[in-house]
Formats: sequence, C-alpha cells, structure tokens
Amino acid sequence: MAIYEFTCKNCGTGFEVTCHMDERDAKAVCPKCGSHKVEQKLTAAFTSPPPAKY
Repeated sequence: MAIYEFTCKNCGTGFEVTCHMDERDAKAVCPKCGSHKVEQKLTAAFTSPPPAKY
C-alpha cells in the first residue's frame, strides 16, 4: 500500500489516501466537501538504505 497526497481543487483542503495504486482514483475524494476534483501532489518516496553485508 502507498500513501497518496491530494489537494481539493474545490475547497483547497489537503488530504492523504492510503490504498493500492489501482484504487487511488476511486478513493481520492475530498473529506471536507466530497468533491472528486482533486489534484495529486508530488511527494518524495521513502527508501531505506541497503543492509550492511554480513
């Protein structure tokens, strides 16, 4: 699962959606006004460094 960040184009509310990539568009609904007119924010991905060799 991934966390996607959105901003509502209708009311300006920022919110996050945690889901699989194929569910992203269906779940991207503003929690404040219920609008589907949202814009996904570009966010940095988190990666961990490779483990040290044994």
